[in-house]
Amino acid sequence: MKFAKNQLLKYRQKPMLLAEQINLEPIAKERFPETVLALSPLEVVGQISYLGNEDIILKVTVKGTITVPSSRSLDAVELPIDVTFEERYIEEVTRLSEFEETDAVFVLENDVLNVDDAILDNIIANLPLQILTTEEENSDILPSGNDWHVISEETYKNEKMSDNSAKLDPRLAKLDDFFKE
Repeated sequence: MKFAKNQLLKYRQKPMLLAEQINLEPIAKERFPETVLALSPLEVVGQISYLGNEDIILKVTVKGTITVPSSRSLDAVELPIDVTFEERYIEEVTRLSEFEETDAVFVLENDVLNVDDAILDNIIANLPLQILTTEEENSDILPSGNDWHVISEETYKNEKMSDNSAKLDPRLAKLDDFFKE
């Protein structure tokens, strides 16, 4: 879904309502080939408002399903999508200084509002950092290979603490007392 700014001018009085089902899988696989394995058709509900100061506000809720690789084994994991976001689009780059750094404000490119890109960006931004299959979540077994193995953060901290206390060279023990004063 792309809307020219001129198309949106007629929605100054009343917002343009969106209630559509869209298929963004080809675009998602092209833009995020390492992340998106599959993407179901998305239910998009929201509105586009054209404000008097020439700003455009996009408020959208997106629901669907995305298939992404597990962060541990790269096996396919299906995740539900339920993302709500609000973004403001302005014409001039110079106006960006009027907004807080945390505000979702973007400059319109070629006077076109690309809703598809906004939806995909927000879906990818809301993916969890750690994505595990059901088996990986229920198992304590971590991947390993020839001369390597994955350990949990807790195990790492415990090993680090025991290594620090065991590796203190007795000849340097006097220096340890130097910083205590």
